[in-house]
Amino acid sequence: MRFSFRRPPRWIDTLDWTPERPFGWEPQAQANTARPGNDDIGWDEPRAEAPKPAPQPDVAPDPPPAANLNRAPSWLAPRLAIGLAQGLGLFLLIQARAHGLWPGSDPWLFAALSLAGLFAPLLVLEGLGDIALPALLLWSAIAAAILASLGLYHHWRIQGQDQGYAGLALAATTAVMLTIAQCLLRAGLRDRKLLAAYPTYFDTAWTLAARLFIWAVVTGTAWALLGSGNSLFNWLRAHDPGFRPHFDPALLILPLMGLASAAAFDMTSARSWSRRFVRKAALACFTLALPLLILAAAALLVRHLLALPVSLAMALGCAALLLAALNASYRGEPNRGGWRKASEFIASFLLPALVAVAALALAARINALGWTAVRVYAAAVLALLALYGLGAGGAALISIGGGRWMQRLEVVNPALALLVIAACLALSSPLADPLKLAVTAQQARLNKGADPTSFDFAWLRRDGGRFGAAALADLAAAPEPDIARAAAVTLSAAPGSDAPPPTQIGANITVRTPGARLPDALLHQDWAALGEGVPPCLTKPALACDAWFLDLDHDGAREILLVYGNDTRWWASVLKLADGAWRPAASFASPRCHGLLTALREGRFSDVDPLPGWRDLLVAGLRITAKPTPPADLPCPSSN
Repeated sequence: MRFSFRRPPRWIDTLDWTPERPFGWEPQAQANTARPGNDDIGWDEPRAEAPKPAPQPDVAPDPPPAANLNRAPSWLAPRLAIGLAQGLGLFLLIQARAHGLWPGSDPWLFAALSLAGLFAPLLVLEGLGDIALPALLLWSAIAAAILASLGLYHHWRIQGQDQGYAGLALAATTAVMLTIAQCLLRAGLRDRKLLAAYPTYFDTAWTLAARLFIWAVVTGTAWALLGSGNSLFNWLRAHDPGFRPHFDPALLILPLMGLASAAAFDMTSARSWSRRFVRKAALACFTLALPLLILAAAALLVRHLLALPVSLAMALGCAALLLAALNASYRGEPNRGGWRKASEFIASFLLPALVAVAALALAARINALGWTAVRVYAAAVLALLALYGLGAGGAALISIGGGRWMQRLEVVNPALALLVIAACLALSSPLADPLKLAVTAQQARLNKGADPTSFDFAWLRRDGGRFGAAALADLAAAPEPDIARAAAVTLSAAPGSDAPPPTQIGANITVRTPGARLPDALLHQDWAALGEGVPPCLTKPALACDAWFLDLDHDGAREILLVYGNDTRWWASVLKLADGAWRPAASFASPRCHGLLTALREGRFSDVDPLPGWRDLLVAGLRITAKPTPPADLPCPSSN
C-alpha cells in the first residue's frame, strides 16, 4: 500500500508579493514528474533529471542587475536648489525695490514677479518626483503666467496704495485656487483620465492637505526663528552685545525660508510616515468630531431662534468644520457604521441651515452699512457653501430611495472644486473684483437716498482704490450739495485721519481780508469734537480754505467765512464767537457755476440783506425757520 503526503505550504508561498523585476539569482526549479491530474508529489516516486543546457558560445556573461532597483530616487538636492533659488530671488527683488533698482523700481513688474515668484516654485516643489517633469514644468509655467497677470491687475486696482488686506485676500484666493488645481491635476494623472474616480480624488485631497499642514508647521517655525520680531537673530543681539555680524541678517532670512520650505516638501514625500500619520489622524479626528459638530450646529440654530442672533463668523466657521467632517466620514466607503451614516444624513441638512443663518447676519450688515470688499468675499463663500449644502441635502434624500448611502457626494465634490477655482479666479480678476463691486454698490446706495451724514466717504478714498477715487469724482459733481461737498472734501484731503496741529490749521487757511489774522482760539480749539458743520480745513491736514472776516448778522462783530472747494463748486461755513469759543453758525453752498470762487478771491462780492421769505414757526417756545427748496436749475452769471 502506497501513501502519498501533501507537502505543507511554505511560509514564503503565503505572501502575495511579486518583485517589480526578478533578480535572476535564484536556482531554477526542477521539473515535476507527477502524473497528470494528481497535484500531490509522491515522495516515493523517482524524479526525472532536468535536461542539460545546450552549450553556449564563449562570450562574456551579462552583469547581474543592480541591487535596490525598487528604491525611489532622491529629490532632496533638486528641491533644496529650487527653494534656495526662490528665496534668493525674492530677497533680491525686495532689495531692488528698496534701492530703486530695476526690476524692483517698476511697481508693475514688482507686483507681477512677486506673486508669481511666491507661488509658482511651490507647485514645482510639491509635485517633484510624483508628477512627470514635462507636465509639471508646463503646469507651473501656465500658473506663473496667470499669477503674473493677476499681480499686474492687483497693482492697477489699488492705484498704488498700500492696502495690506487686499494683498492678503489675493494671496488667500491664490492659495486656495492653486491647491485645488494641484489636487485635480494629481488625481487626473494618477488615473490617466480627465475625470478621475472619487477614491482617487479623496485620497489625493486629504494627502495633499496633510502635506501642506506639515509644510505650514515647518515654514512657520522657520519664520518664527528667523524672520519674526522675536527671531533668533534679534534674541542674540539683545542677549549677546558682542554679536555683531558683518552682514545683514536679512540676507539669510528668505533663502533659509526657501530651504526650510523645500525640506518640508521633501520630508513629506510618498514614503513619509509623517504624512501618513497626519492624514490618518486628521481623518479620524474629523470623523469622530462629526456628531459633536452636529450638536454644536444644532445649539447655534436654537440660540439663533430663541435667544441672540449668531454672528457671521461663528456660523461660517461651524459650517466649514461641518463640511470637512462630512467628507471625512463619507470617504467613498460602502461599508460604514450606522452612526456615521446617520451623522452624515443629519449634517447634510444642518449645513444649509447654518448658511441661512450666516446669510441673515451678512444681510443685516449690508442693509445697515452697505457692501465692502470683505463682505463680497463673505457672500462668495456663503454662495459656495449654499450650493454644497443643497447638493449634500439632495444626496441624503436620494439615499433614502436606495443605492449606496450618500453616493451623490461623489458628483457634488468634484463639481464644487471646479466651481471654487472659477470663483477664486473671478474674485482676483476684473470679472468679479470685490473692490469694484463694493464701490459700485455703495455709490448706488448713496444715489438712492442714503443719508450723506452717515455715509463713509473716507472708505471710498482709503479702501476703494482706483474705483473709489473714480466714484468720489462722480459724487463731487452730484446735484445734491451735501453729497458733492463731502465727496469733494474727501477727494482733496490728504491721506490720514490724524487731527492737524495748530500750525497746520494756520497753514491750511489763507486770509483774504486785508489786515486780518486768525485768532489763537480758533487755531487751538478741538474742532473734531464739534462734528457737523465744521470746515474740513480745521480737521484734516493739507486741505486749503479761504477766510474772510465779515459782519453777516449785523450785530457789530465780524464772523469768519471759511470757503473750501474748487472753482466749479464750493461751500462755506460761517464761524461765530460765542462764550469764548468759535462755533459754526451758518453755511453756504454755491451752484455749479464756473468762476464763482475766483470772483470771491478777487473781491467781486458784497453782503446784501436777505429776500423776504417764509415766516418762521414758534412751536412751544422754539423758533423753527423754513428752508425754501431752491429751483432745479439756477442760472449762472454771464462772463461779461
